[in-house]
Amino acid sequence: MRLSTIAGWASLTLASASASGAPAVAAKAHRKAAAPAAPPAPSPVKLSLEIPSAASLWTMHVTNEGAVPVIVVADARLLRLEVTARGAPHARKCELPVDMRPQDDLQRPLVLAPRHEYVERFDPRLYCLLGADLDALAPMSIVVARLGWPGNGSSPPLVLAAVDGAAPEITPRKSLESEPTSIPDEIEDAADPAHLPPDAPKLALSAVRAVDAESPDRLEIPVTLVNHSGRAIVVRFRPETIGFDVIGPAGAQRCAWPALPTAATPDLFTTLAPKAATTLDLELSAYCPTRVFDQDGLLIVRPRLDTRAASGAHIGLRAFDGIVTAPAPTLVRLHRGLAQRPLSRPQGKPVAEPVEAP
Repeated sequence: MRLSTIAGWASLTLASASASGAPAVAAKAHRKAAAPAAPPAPSPVKLSLEIPSAASLWTMHVTNEGAVPVIVVADARLLRLEVTARGAPHARKCELPVDMRPQDDLQRPLVLAPRHEYVERFDPRLYCLLGADLDALAPMSIVVARLGWPGNGSSPPLVLAAVDGAAPEITPRKSLESEPTSIPDEIEDAADPAHLPPDAPKLALSAVRAVDAESPDRLEIPVTLVNHSGRAIVVRFRPETIGFDVIGPAGAQRCAWPALPTAATPDLFTTLAPKAATTLDLELSAYCPTRVFDQDGLLIVRPRLDTRAASGAHIGLRAFDGIVTAPAPTLVRLHRGLAQRPLSRPQGKPVAEPVEAP
């Protein structure tokens, strides 16, 4: 049943009552125009964001500040974030891909009582994933959130509708808009990467900043190894010496190549010239158990190189033996998981009253 159905029943009831008195109204139509109907009361439902920092989970609040219950679609997947970076002329508009957004208002309806709110946490990087959108998630940026669908009017889908018989009647809405909220400023690390200790690793591992993957079998991550030293370095940089640390909807998982490295032979090693780089394109599904990909959502993936079990010493080859971890993770937006997404029943809770100062 759509959110608009209850409101539709109410309008049909009023229409039937008006039809029974139609002759009288028609008889008086030439003498006096009917008085215009009183406009519906403004929406008592407010959308707001709680933003601790740019890279942390944010919280969506949908609050019924009115005196009557209402029906809302309680689903953060319908959010659209308009993020204006400091000094930017225009906002970046971020939302989930079409195949990750609900297409109707039937999945998570919630009757929200007066002075109650619906609260849901979400990761903004799932919405602002790529390029300039991700860059905009920075301290001092201004964020305006919209929950629902584009457009106006009372035709479904609706994010807000009236409860049958509730008075005063509210105006159905296709979307709710929050007040502008600033991303708090943060203290940056004062360490100077140009002044590294002399014994710091000379190899650096990195991966692409973000990947948008429709399914696990299409999730490929390019991993790059760079030699920052002034001399050539021999290293076994192959799929069996790479691993990934993954944090996602299923929790944290250390993913490794499913077999131990084979015995060393010269052709398994790469000689990296000074300042040179080499890249491997790796499928994450070859490393991680399937439960990592059960649910759609955001995966935070950090690659690592571990050559300690793949030394060249047995064949007289002096090669790098150690661990190199990427300093920055790769963000992966997985559109479809292997299992059906469990949709919990949304629950409202009373709005916390402000504590008065003594």
